[in-house]
Amino acid sequence: MMEQAGVIRASVCVLAAVWMTAVYAQEEAQPAAADGQAPAAVQQEESAKTFMPMVRLIQVRGKCEALNPDVGSYAPAIENKVYPLGTSFRTGPESLATLVFSGQESVQLASSTEVCVGTPDKQPDNRVLRLVAGTIKTSLRENLPEGSFSVCTPNAVSKNVEGRGEYTLFTDAVTETLQIATITGAACIEGSHYHIPALRAANTVNIQTSVDRSFSRLTSVSGDFVIILNKGEEEPVNYGMSPKAVVKIWRENAPVGGRPVIAALVVSPTGIAKHRFAYAEGRSGVATGELVQPVAEEDEEDLPVLLSKDSEKEKKEEEAEKNEASTEQ
Repeated sequence: MMEQAGVIRASVCVLAAVWMTAVYAQEEAQPAAADGQAPAAVQQEESAKTFMPMVRLIQVRGKCEALNPDVGSYAPAIENKVYPLGTSFRTGPESLATLVFSGQESVQLASSTEVCVGTPDKQPDNRVLRLVAGTIKTSLRENLPEGSFSVCTPNAVSKNVEGRGEYTLFTDAVTETLQIATITGAACIEGSHYHIPALRAANTVNIQTSVDRSFSRLTSVSGDFVIILNKGEEEPVNYGMSPKAVVKIWRENAPVGGRPVIAALVVSPTGIAKHRFAYAEGRSGVATGELVQPVAEEDEEDLPVLLSKDSEKEKKEEEAEKNEASTEQ
């Protein structure tokens, strides 16, 4: 009997211990579940955003340096490290690196390339990649929200960038040369006194701009796309570019008043002038232009003449002063 009583007491103790363990585990599980709700909410909120709050550097091959804005100087970049927005990256000769913005958005930096990653003003959820020199290759979704990703260079901005593309920027003592090739997706190109609403798949444009910004030359390398040229207060020129078509834009400040004067010439793939016009910014009535339909090849340097009545008067006065000076001598 005593042995049976001992067995019963032992069984009761075991059951009590199991019950207490279950209750304790249940009590511990409730706060854990409550704590687990916050990370789930954070993950859901982050998944609703297109990009990560920072940028990750991966696949470094060769030399790559990073300029963290909190540090203030370039240092060897660390692969798989997450860097804050505002960081600049540069690769050495025969080197590669990739910047990851999200699970589906990345940009590869080719050799001798320098970029800076940031956000547009008052748009913290969007991203802008400032290309200083070299070549980058984008790999982005083709259904990104409008304004999500941009590539910025000193003389042109590519907005609403989607899909795969290649951007190359080279600058020498005289000219900055930017070539944009859209492999898939699209991009909107905006520059001084012109813009390309949609550079689509298999389109390539070459944009050369003088260092002093006085001259730009846009050449269609491949594909057909539309370019829109400003004409001051008049309706802009809408021209369909095809391979080897050229647009030239001259910029100069007027000698009197310093007002910018713009002249443009559109040349067909066969070298025939199609449009030429000029205008003074902010000055209505001071413009000239025509739709050219020549029977023979025109001289591309034959610019439209832009002279207001005041300018003609000033020209005559200058000629008169020169004549008087020569007479006195």
